[in-house]
Amino acid sequence: MDFSSLQSRVSFSSSSSSSYFPPHRTQLHPRMHYAAPPASLRPPSPSRSERCWLLAAGLLILPFLFYLFAVARRAHTSARFDGPRPKGFGLVIDAGPAGSRIHVFEFLNEGGIPIVGLDGKGSVSMKVRPGLREFAADPEGAGDSLQELLEFAKGRIPRAEWKATKISLIDTGGVGGLKLEVSSAIMKSSRRALTASGFMFRDEWASSITGQDKGIYAWVAANYVLGTLGANPQETMGIIQLGGGSAQVAFVPKEPPPMEFSRMLRLPGVTYNLYSKSIHHFGQDVAWESLIKLHSSGSLRSSSDSIEAVMSACIPKGYNETLNPKKSSDALKKAIFTVDSVGNFSACRSKASVLLQGQGKGTCSHPPCNILPRLFPELQGTPIAIHNFFYISELFGMAPRASLLNVEAAGRHYCEDPWVRLKEEHFGIDEMDLFKYCFSSAYIVALLHDGLGIPMDVKRIGFADPIVSAPFDWTLGAFILHTVVEPELETEIVTQIVGNDAITYIELFAILFMAILAALFLSNWRKPRFKTVYDLEKGHYIVTRVPR
Repeated sequence: MDFSSLQSRVSFSSSSSSSYFPPHRTQLHPRMHYAAPPASLRPPSPSRSERCWLLAAGLLILPFLFYLFAVARRAHTSARFDGPRPKGFGLVIDAGPAGSRIHVFEFLNEGGIPIVGLDGKGSVSMKVRPGLREFAADPEGAGDSLQELLEFAKGRIPRAEWKATKISLIDTGGVGGLKLEVSSAIMKSSRRALTASGFMFRDEWASSITGQDKGIYAWVAANYVLGTLGANPQETMGIIQLGGGSAQVAFVPKEPPPMEFSRMLRLPGVTYNLYSKSIHHFGQDVAWESLIKLHSSGSLRSSSDSIEAVMSACIPKGYNETLNPKKSSDALKKAIFTVDSVGNFSACRSKASVLLQGQGKGTCSHPPCNILPRLFPELQGTPIAIHNFFYISELFGMAPRASLLNVEAAGRHYCEDPWVRLKEEHFGIDEMDLFKYCFSSAYIVALLHDGLGIPMDVKRIGFADPIVSAPFDWTLGAFILHTVVEPELETEIVTQIVGNDAITYIELFAILFMAILAALFLSNWRKPRFKTVYDLEKGHYIVTRVPR
């Protein structure tokens, strides 16, 4: 047998081993098949039930991992885990008896207490009439009355900042004094408008406050502007705020005040035990109406005085207009006549001073007259450092800090300049406010100098300008306290971050689980089944498709 050719073929095959293809299993005799190892040596294959359990575990783990990813992403983008914003805005609506005013505050957040811009650009305001309590017959109109204020705020805050800007509504005009169902309907309408405004809002941020709360806010505002907020308690300034319906008093006494008037105020690094009180009959509007009633009854008139002559001293010179009944009290409508008024600051101050002394009983004829016992009857025997007080009022055109001499000069302007000229010079101010400034300025001087003995040349009077959010407005204190006590980082609760969308995630898991099961069923159902048989005669395997 010639092996040369065989050798050459073997050599050729070895030289071209890269193109060698082994025979297929079907081309080999069954005896040449590779013998499988015994079952005892083979790794155990998972049973059908184990494979089902592994598949189910995988289907459950996958959605759970997706859920963790979604929660981690939401927590990462949450404001709760962000650093404080370097710059922001805040909104406070003062819902007073005569109207609602919105204050827009721009601030820098560089510490525990925000730095608020007080230059007239960083803080502005706008007022609309009437007040919320006037919507007792139409509660739904209360929310609509706020729309103009909200548009004003949107025009001064970048749109990107709206969702991060907190807005609160503080009722000081007596909505809480209406019937429960009426006041609830008014507040519900207001909350609905604020919720739809696009600003950050919660229902509890719209509420009514007491005069005591208002005094606390005024104390915070004054000490913030004066630079004593956060200082030692005895280094802070007390305040007397002359509002329209009442006067608010707040200060830190040397001894703990009575529980009824005590308020604990906790700020970063310091706690204040404040005495806070609201004195109703010392408000400027209430004092004005009291003066009218006393004149009407003849208590403050001499026999030669008529009510028109006496009252005209506290009315701007040349005022001969009939007041809008919707904007004036019953007492005012009955007492004011359409006669030319003389406008005399000195005479008006004299009448206001007599009013303060025992409601016209003339208990003090030579000012200054001590009225502290009437202001603080519950603090008898406790020394009160009246020289450490700051006095706050609303008066247009005054510097943020002024003396009583400045108030007197402004009062002569508002009382004795012709009414027509006043309206031209102060075109941007509401006429009802402008009308009251004559008496207000006289009342401030009568109370603080004639009643409390404050020197005329000491600059201890702070003014809140009604046109802009001037420094000493109590709403500044409300904004600061809401920012410090309820900072933005606390506006998201942990359950809101992880729990609010739990139902959505469970539904998503169920849908995903059902989709995967359906896909597996379809793929298994569409996969063809084959049967393999070895043909001994032909020496190869035969593969046939088995119908389902």
